Amino acid sequence: MQYEILEKKVLSSNGKNMLAGRIYLPNGEIKGYFHIVHGMTEYIGRYDKFMRILAENGYIALGYDHLGHGNTANDDSELGFIAEHNGDDLLARDVKVFADAMKSEYGHYPYYLMGHSMGSFVVRMAVKNYITPDKLIIMGTGGPKGIVVFGLYLSKFIQKIRGPKHYSKLVRFLAFGSYNARCKKSEGPHAWLTNDSDIRDKYNNDKFCTFQLTVSAMHDLISLTYKANRKEWFSNVAKKMPILLVSGKDDVVGDYSKGVIAVRDHLIKCGADVTMKLYENNRHELLNDNAREECTQDILDFIK
Repeated sequence: MQYEILEKKVLSSNGKNMLAGRIYLPNGEIKGYFHIVHGMTEYIGRYDKFMRILAENGYIALGYDHLGHGNTANDDSELGFIAEHNGDDLLARDVKVFADAMKSEYGHYPYYLMGHSMGSFVVRMAVKNYITPDKLIIMGTGGPKGIVVFGLYLSKFIQKIRGPKHYSKLVRFLAFGSYNARCKKSEGPHAWLTNDSDIRDKYNNDKFCTFQLTVSAMHDLISLTYKANRKEWFSNVAKKMPILLVSGKDDVVGDYSKGVIAVRDHLIKCGADVTMKLYENNRHELLNDNAREECTQDILDFIK
């Protein structure tokens, strides 16, 4: 099916920034919306190939760059900074803000929501507090971790002392210091993302992927992780919609499958309609790794 690619600007829930969005609009019969919420230190343009496939299959593929990311940042100085306060909630609110804007412009169709990595935690909080998709896809997510509470206190303390735009090497090390532990040093600093060296090279040379999060943004990320894994989250969203969990078996964010299995098990205990698939020999970015075609087809099958 033929489609158009359109740039969209929607005012963020912070009342200041314009969310830099993009939609892939099919020219034929529309089957539904497919909303992608991207991960930390990346942007919606990295999902171009996947969004083209969705549009070819009759879905309006949509997404935008988060606050502090991509073209939603007014300039490079805003990259990595989300908000002085409650940035985690602003990220979740923006999911509904952008979706509502597109629905008001193009009409009402079935609505499918997918979040990857940090975006997985964003959508988990969005479906709890602001929006109910017909189906939810959670990609590259993680489960409960004891160190998260310590991270919350530490990042908050450093933020109070040094300010919200400070870059904390300590917080960053505690959060990501072990991410490359099972990868070869020769694969580079972002080897944990994917087995594909070409993708890693592009990532390493992209200014929209290589900036660092400020201490306040790190606090927002840790807060999202914490809130999305509380008992309250599982019991609140469990019966709202069918859920698909997908992750690479070698994904460090999912604790090499253990965290994803824990999320699945908690959801089942709370009565969720949940399906999980773990992909052998794949790392964090499923859509950029060995199983990209298989995973894409699995997602299409799930929303059909």
